[in-house]
Amino acid sequence: MPQVLIIGAGGWGREVLALLQADPAYGKAWTVQGFLDSRSHLLDGLNYASTPVMGDPLTYAPGPQDLFVCALGDPHQRERYSRPLQEAGGRFLRIHAHALLGPRVQLGEGCLLSHLTQISPDVQVGDFVNIQTQTVVGHDVQIGDYAQIGAMVFIGGEATIGRHAVIHPHATITAGMQIGEGATVGAGAVVVKNVPAGATVFGNPARVIFHAPSTDRPCANVAAPSPQASTAYNTQES
Repeated sequence: MPQVLIIGAGGWGREVLALLQADPAYGKAWTVQGFLDSRSHLLDGLNYASTPVMGDPLTYAPGPQDLFVCALGDPHQRERYSRPLQEAGGRFLRIHAHALLGPRVQLGEGCLLSHLTQISPDVQVGDFVNIQTQTVVGHDVQIGDYAQIGAMVFIGGEATIGRHAVIHPHATITAGMQIGEGATVGAGAVVVKNVPAGATVFGNPARVIFHAPSTDRPCANVAAPSPQASTAYNTQES
């Protein structure tokens, strides 16, 4: 039986373990072997003997029965630690058994959708996107690779979320807005104007409070799910 390894043994990694153990595919299509984390001591003193830290994700060699889930909240760290395994042939699960998916939704490789996430019709979700519990994503939204979307967020129809963007809990993205690559939307913010790449916005209405020194990147840079997305290992496959 395939064995799942969770990248990241921190607090959220342990939450992801609980999510996996509640998945209908657990124990039928795959089981969980443990964690990959460079901090081998991270679970010391905790009751995780059956799912220990198995090694460092940057040096681990994927085996034929290995499957992976990346439980790192920072988009750049998620890319840093998942890409070498992906390039070495590692297969990543798409976790969405407890989400509500509309028709024609496209999910990229390695996506993680938590409990009661609602994804409306014709949404495109890129690779390694995390969407937390009770978030609602409206019709025709596009979400770029490695984006991080917190709990209880509302994203209106036809909005665009850029690659590496972070949206914190309880934020509202009104319909048609563009959140630029690497932008951050603060907790509870109400976005009624496009957010430039690299900007941090906060408040109601959301205002720019910081802008990362960078680039002339476009306001949003969203790629469709990778060609591998349609064949990525699915939690509901048996």
